[in-house]
Amino acid sequence: MLYKTIENLEDFFIEQGRGIYDANKQEQIMLPAIQKLVSNQQLKKMIDKQMKIRKNQSIRLLQTFRNLNINLQGEKNECYNFMFKHVLKIIERSKYSDVRDVIIINSIQQLIHSKIACLGSLTSYASEMDYDKIAESLFDTLNEEKTIDQELTNLAEDKINKSTLFLY
Repeated sequence: MLYKTIENLEDFFIEQGRGIYDANKQEQIMLPAIQKLVSNQQLKKMIDKQMKIRKNQSIRLLQTFRNLNINLQGEKNECYNFMFKHVLKIIERSKYSDVRDVIIINSIQQLIHSKIACLGSLTSYASEMDYDKIAESLFDTLNEEKTIDQELTNLAEDKINKSTLFLY
């Protein structure tokens, strides 16, 4: 695929918007597959919640960029595609279900942290280009990611990590 030349901040903003949209679409495909491998019921519920959030975020992103007459359908986010493949390989290597849950939380958080970085930049770019409503929408999405991340951290620290300390 031939990629468009990036000439300015708006071009990069559009490129990153397409990337985050594609990441959400990939997550909507991969999270159900990952969820099937989870043993902890609380983690399964969190992934359910995350899948609903991803669907709503994709709709919001489409609407947000549509206001700029920008089509988010574009290049595949190869970074996210690679990360998902890598996550599945690591999950497959886990011997115990409790350890697999630790790996799943870590893997999901790695994906979330990548999105947090991108959404933070997108929010900043939108503000700099005086796309205030778009910046607000992106900021809401950023905060959703941060909330999911914190909830996963709490679950890991309060329950899941402790159950794996002495497995051999």
